Amino acid sequence: MGKARERLRNLFRRNKRRKTPPPEEPQPPPDNLENFNEKLPMKADEGEMKTYFHVGLLAKMCLIHGYNNGPWKLQTTSKTEGELFLSTFGEGYPSLNDAYGGVEAYQEIENFYTSLAWLTDSLLCADIAARGEAFEGKGQFVLKNTFGLNDDNKFEFQCKCKLDIDRNPIRMELEVPIYKEPLLLGYLTVTPAENFILGCRGAYDWENKKQIRHALCAGYQNETTEVSLKLENFKEVRGSIFQKIGEQWAVAMKANLCGEEVAAHKIMVGCQYEFEPGHMLKARVRGDTYVGLVYQKKLREDIEMMLHGGIEARDPLNGNYSIGTSWYFNLSI
Repeated sequence: MGKARERLRNLFRRNKRRKTPPPEEPQPPPDNLENFNEKLPMKADEGEMKTYFHVGLLAKMCLIHGYNNGPWKLQTTSKTEGELFLSTFGEGYPSLNDAYGGVEAYQEIENFYTSLAWLTDSLLCADIAARGEAFEGKGQFVLKNTFGLNDDNKFEFQCKCKLDIDRNPIRMELEVPIYKEPLLLGYLTVTPAENFILGCRGAYDWENKKQIRHALCAGYQNETTEVSLKLENFKEVRGSIFQKIGEQWAVAMKANLCGEEVAAHKIMVGCQYEFEPGHMLKARVRGDTYVGLVYQKKLREDIEMMLHGGIEARDPLNGNYSIGTSWYFNLSI
């Protein structure tokens, strides 16, 4: 059910962007245009080309995944024999009382799928998609619609289409606004040689006719080492390193190296210890002395849990802190 998990992540991200951003501490704001390449996709399937967001993924999983969750998070997905997925998701962020989430029904019929999701901000998200062979590779076309009542109690409708092409050695994705969607988004990655990946990404403000973000990336990954470098707007440089040490230990570092976004909390160093597949302990420290700890364990093949906590080391008594738990249920009925 990996693709179902990724769909829930996207719906969480989609809903978070509509919320008023929480204070920076103890947790950074959710994904937006300012940190728009911190998405955490699922691991690419065998034979599938990597996306822009897979560059530096191991370091992000070690240093970001789990640390930014709220006090509680719950995701459940049930799959029927007829390829019908019923999912619920919810999270308290940044407090126990500030909850949001939703319910989604997702149906697959051969090379087509459709989904309908209700979000707690009274919006409905409806997708219609088709996938198949394209350009001697794999292709997917998705029509994405969002509608409902906004904060002023007025009806709101947005529509865009998404095109995804996967043809060795190229992976491309493009999101084109159709109605009331402000941004044209896209990326292109190419794998010129084994273990190497190059890519570019852009965000264009369709309404105001101006480019607001562009980025270039390069990455290298083998069985033990991952190195990534990204250049945004020809001004900001960020990079990451992930290194396995033996079968169970790994260390990672991630930082903004130069540009306007260089800041202490953007420097992260951490490590992880894998007891066995699905059972891991992670720790990290940021440049502003905020220390975090994540414990994750797969209790069964269809149940995962995660505990996380953090504290400001320079002032442990009066500084900011965070603590929470996350549960993931993936059931077949």
